[in-house]
Amino acid sequence: MNNFVIDTIGSPWLALTVLVIVTAGARLRCGSWFAPAAFVGLVWTFFTGASLHVVDYPVPGRGLWILVLLIVAIQLGALIGHELRPPSKVPTCAGAFDRFEFLRNRSRRYGFACTAVALAGCVYFLVVSLEQFDLPFTPLGVLAVGAHWTVLRYKDILEPWFVRLLVMWLHPAGLLGGVLFAFSRRFGDRVLALFTLLPAIAYGLLTAARAPTLLGLACWLGGYLAMCCVSEPGRPGLFARKRVGWFLSVAACLGIGFVAVDALRSVPTAGDFLLDASETHLSNYMLGSPAAFADWYAHAEISDAEWGARTFAGEFDLLQVKERIVGRYTETSNVIGTEFTNVYTLFRGLIEDFTLLGATFVCACVGGLAGWVYNKKRETNVFGALFWLSAFYAATVFSPISSLFSFNGATFAWIVAFIALRETRHRASAVAFESVTV
Repeated sequence: MNNFVIDTIGSPWLALTVLVIVTAGARLRCGSWFAPAAFVGLVWTFFTGASLHVVDYPVPGRGLWILVLLIVAIQLGALIGHELRPPSKVPTCAGAFDRFEFLRNRSRRYGFACTAVALAGCVYFLVVSLEQFDLPFTPLGVLAVGAHWTVLRYKDILEPWFVRLLVMWLHPAGLLGGVLFAFSRRFGDRVLALFTLLPAIAYGLLTAARAPTLLGLACWLGGYLAMCCVSEPGRPGLFARKRVGWFLSVAACLGIGFVAVDALRSVPTAGDFLLDASETHLSNYMLGSPAAFADWYAHAEISDAEWGARTFAGEFDLLQVKERIVGRYTETSNVIGTEFTNVYTLFRGLIEDFTLLGATFVCACVGGLAGWVYNKKRETNVFGALFWLSAFYAATVFSPISSLFSFNGATFAWIVAFIALRETRHRASAVAFESVTV
């Protein structure tokens, strides 16, 4: 009987049940899945449940309870922020439409410019790579570029710095494209908004890496979700019919993209581009990280805190504070079949940076800020809500992989967005005057 009680309390499925209950309560209290407390729970309920379903080995209950603890800390922080700052019942001011129109025009203009720069970088990278590897400019020669760069990447040899300088613009392109797609109903704008994802896809294919596409898509989704949340009156619905269709399309494209990347890496040896979908491999990469985190924490020997060197690895490397390891982690975990993974979610980095207690506090603070900003979204500072909520949504979507802001390109995206979308003091005063006189 005692063993049964211990096994039940330590069961990862009980931890998942707690997460489901807290998420449902957050949704009922906040009234929308866009609310940070509900959104982060929704994302992690899906990934945790799917991971427990597909893994072949027992998931350490202790590790999964820690994962749920950190997620619930974000939710509780967001709920506290929600209660401290109740949502305003005052309708949107008259000048809000002008602000949204301003955001639409700016996101279209700067989104196109960022996309053009990133695409120029991809073209330059292709030309340089074909020459470097002595490949013909044929479909198979272009596809073989990614396989050659995969080999070099595992030897810690990265792409030329000039290429990376140009291609990093794919991140702000994706963020601004998501903003544009959410607000504009014009066909041309929506085509351009989808076009902003092209550099991320192209660079992912040229390097045979998943990270560029996932990063570009995370930035795009962050902008899209935040703009939907800010621009829609009342309590916006996450699962509107059209949005569900878009989400399913994204999931299908990601599955195809993962298979394509594996095929690209084998072009030189296979002599052809062959799509071979391995269910085990796909499940491991897409859904294995929660179980991998639980396995890591159950056997981890955590040393001194690194104070941000994992969560902001790219920035620390850029400032030469600590060198970044290519691939994040050198050790791997076996959770599905014979497949191994070194993807351990955002939360491993947080624990290594700030210890478990510090990571819990950081999660609560991030959730509190997001919940507070969410309830201010209909007030006059539309840009502020869009800026912070887009970062929160994007980081949450990317969190099953790692920290979004451990990549310099992601940080760069929000710097560009701040410059591109922020209203000047003169214009903000003019809009405020119009809202008073109307």
